[in-house]
Amino acid sequence: MKPIKFGTDGWRGVIADDFTFQRVAVVCEAIGEYLREDGRAEQGMAIGYDNRFASEAFAALAATMLTRKGIRVYLSPTNVPTPVVSYAISHRQLGGGIMVTASHNPAKYNGIKFKPWFGGSASPEATRAIEERANALLSTFDADAVRELGPDAALLSQEDLVPDFLQQVEGFVDHDVIRAAKPRILIDPLYGSSIGVLDRALREVGCAVQMIHGERNPGFGGLNPEPTAEQLRQLQVAVKETTIDGAVASDGDGDRLAAMTEDGEYLSPHQVFALLLIHLVEDRGMRGGVVKTVSTTTMINKLAEQYGLPLYETPIGFKYIGQLMMENDILIGGEESGGIGIKGHIPERDATLAALLLIEMMAMHRTTMRGLLAKLRERVGVYYYDRIDLLLQRPVTPEQYAAIRREIPAELLSIPVSSVSDRDGLKIWLDDGSWLLLRASGTEPVIRIYAESNNPDAVSALLQRGCALVAAGGVQRA
Repeated sequence: MKPIKFGTDGWRGVIADDFTFQRVAVVCEAIGEYLREDGRAEQGMAIGYDNRFASEAFAALAATMLTRKGIRVYLSPTNVPTPVVSYAISHRQLGGGIMVTASHNPAKYNGIKFKPWFGGSASPEATRAIEERANALLSTFDADAVRELGPDAALLSQEDLVPDFLQQVEGFVDHDVIRAAKPRILIDPLYGSSIGVLDRALREVGCAVQMIHGERNPGFGGLNPEPTAEQLRQLQVAVKETTIDGAVASDGDGDRLAAMTEDGEYLSPHQVFALLLIHLVEDRGMRGGVVKTVSTTTMINKLAEQYGLPLYETPIGFKYIGQLMMENDILIGGEESGGIGIKGHIPERDATLAALLLIEMMAMHRTTMRGLLAKLRERVGVYYYDRIDLLLQRPVTPEQYAAIRREIPAELLSIPVSSVSDRDGLKIWLDDGSWLLLRASGTEPVIRIYAESNNPDAVSALLQRGCALVAAGGVQRA
């Protein structure tokens, strides 16, 4: 029996293969046991779910398992973004929460994110404890007997978690400034659970909103629900066919954001992160530390240095950023995949709040998304970034990582290699500031190859060298 394994942010698996009702029941039983040992079971839990196939059924099962353990459950009656559940936990002072989602993974996946009492990502220690309990229960736990009982109705409440969340995030921005500018925004939620939340928030603060992919489609229309340039080709077409001031896109569970100019140029999460840092410091006069993951742009390093703000770099995974947000005075934390957390909110990423702040920046400067991009380039220069995901036959082993490292040459593209870090994967720095990162995914059998440079041709060349290094290390592609 395949063991249950938590990755970068939760447990994910292929539906009807390793993500089954039996295994979901076991994971929820283990979460309930963990909450009892943590002394927070009496505080209750929130449960939400995304737009994937059978997510509502898996959420109902989670509610059954937890109420049968004597834990009060507040179950969302509709699909919601993950940050809605995270905020409900924090706002209602609950013991934790479960979000049924596989985030940006392909449609065949589903998953479970466990959120502890503070609403952020669970620590590696917490997920390890839940994982160990779940695997110990796999062969002995009679999930069907509990499922047949159904939930304890006295401990189950269906609660609309969205209004409190919208009041929180809409309170961050200046409605009068936005209404005066009347920004015209096109939204692409990629068929995800931002539908009905992101568009509603933008309308309520004064935006004129249009939306594509705004209905439930468990197959995501053949797309992967991740706001990358490749997955937003249809948004690019729609942008060019309408009159707008800019566009924003969120991922499958509404915690990651990318953007697009009014003429169809993609703004990567790196650029969105940098723009929000500029906005918070220069337009709103805020201060605090800045956190980025190893795969995130050096534009953030430049801006933090310009503003005299402390900079922290973490492994990939928002749980590391969230931990720093709880322990330090952090202004903003972000990652390459589009997750951005903001001071004064939850220690977690949130696409809706990031979109509101980006649009507030447009309104304050009376400009469009193209104008914001020009402002960014004036401040830090032009950077190019790209990523390749290689599907593998099996996960990368430590021995293969070591073999890849031995293959790293003294120069790449005739530029000396200045350093190599193995903090999270293998990150290769070049003397001109360019970098290449090779890192296995924590959620699927994939190795990701990242590169950044001020030369677009160098980015493409670095990615190809990365593929060659992976092959030289004995990693076999699917």
